[in-house]
Amino acid sequence: MSTFLPIFGALIILFLKRGPFIKWFALATTVATFMVSLPIYKLFDKTTYKMHLLKSILGSQTWNINKGWCGWYKVLFIILVTILSILWYLYFGKSDKEKTKEFYISLLIMETAMIGIFVSLNMFLFYLFWELTLIPIFLLIGVWGGPQRIYAALKFVLFMLAGSVLMFVGIIVLYYAGGKTFDILELSKVNYPAGTQLWLFLAFFAAFAVKMPMFPIHTWLPDAHTEAPTAGSVFLAGILLKMGAYGFLRFSFPMFPYAVNVFLYHY
Repeated sequence: MSTFLPIFGALIILFLKRGPFIKWFALATTVATFMVSLPIYKLFDKTTYKMHLLKSILGSQTWNINKGWCGWYKVLFIILVTILSILWYLYFGKSDKEKTKEFYISLLIMETAMIGIFVSLNMFLFYLFWELTLIPIFLLIGVWGGPQRIYAALKFVLFMLAGSVLMFVGIIVLYYAGGKTFDILELSKVNYPAGTQLWLFLAFFAAFAVKMPMFPIHTWLPDAHTEAPTAGSVFLAGILLKMGAYGFLRFSFPMFPYAVNVFLYHY
């Protein structure tokens, strides 16, 4: 519920009249998301930090798109997303330029995408949420950014898409190599050939390294931070850059241990 509550709020805002009430409705939606997220902390074993099944997100016997999971670090990320959103609404959302329906809709969509990334343990859903983050950030920079906002927004999207295309290819390979499933728990049990692990690790590395970002593919970040409005910079620094590290820890390292050892040994 915490995943889709912000986007439901965004849909409601579409039908509301413009005015200061929009901001407070968006804030109320984010506070509700935060309150709904807090009980999740009790759903995992704090002695073993094992993940527990939360709820069915989608049902598909063919694609196995049916599991949303949450671990202790995921809970922390979810709470961080909602807290940053609340703080922004309270302290930074004051300029007339930023008080638009579209602006708050973009923020709520961003919130849903980020929470979805951290609660999904299904490759298909993970990729959908991963790509969904591009749309609101592009709008935040390109529409409400500084003088060079168009250049910064396009540069951001092109860098992100370059990495995402490679990750998408890797996900398709995993789907067939792992028994035609997107379930990451099942994919993690597969012993992939050494050569396959190396290529898959590089495919995922491209997406995660750009997002962190790592040298020398970090040049989008100064432009994005400089031109982004306050909300964009808050989400970029507070959450978006951490998504790359999360991807390495949650997917690349557990699924491709041979490739990790090879690159650690040689580099």
